[in-house]
Amino acid sequence: MPRQQINLEPYRDDIITLYHHGISSDSISRTLESCHNIQVKERTIQSRLRKWGIRKRHRTTTGDEALHARIKMLFIQDRLTDKAMLNMLQKEGYAISERTLRRLRFKLGLHARASDQEQHQHQEQDQMQKQMIVPQPRAEGTAGVNLTCWN
Repeated sequence: MPRQQINLEPYRDDIITLYHHGISSDSISRTLESCHNIQVKERTIQSRLRKWGIRKRHRTTTGDEALHARIKMLFIQDRLTDKAMLNMLQKEGYAISERTLRRLRFKLGLHARASDQEQHQHQEQDQMQKQMIVPQPRAEGTAGVNLTCWN
């Protein structure tokens, strides 16, 4: 004979509110027992929350096409840095972290480019390293000088 399912629908709003306030499933089950005389396991609370589609974390990266489009526009047209994009998106109401923004930007194929000044500095450094060739004496018995790069 299958177990009798506990009807938690009358307490659904309370359970969800407690969960969103950071109360653990175990504490919620103890609260239901002490306040409403309902014995329910922690796993039951967790499975009901899943069944009701309740999650603690916002899943911004997977399905929010509007967010994807906004990030593309801020990156390509407005040429904002990650920090500026993050501030803008958070002001617009998106719950997104800096790490999630960076991960999503890479997923969308939006790779940060160095500024013209940074690119010029890197080119100068590369040229200087190529010019830093230091003559090294060869081992005894060999003629000439061995040229090696100095790092």
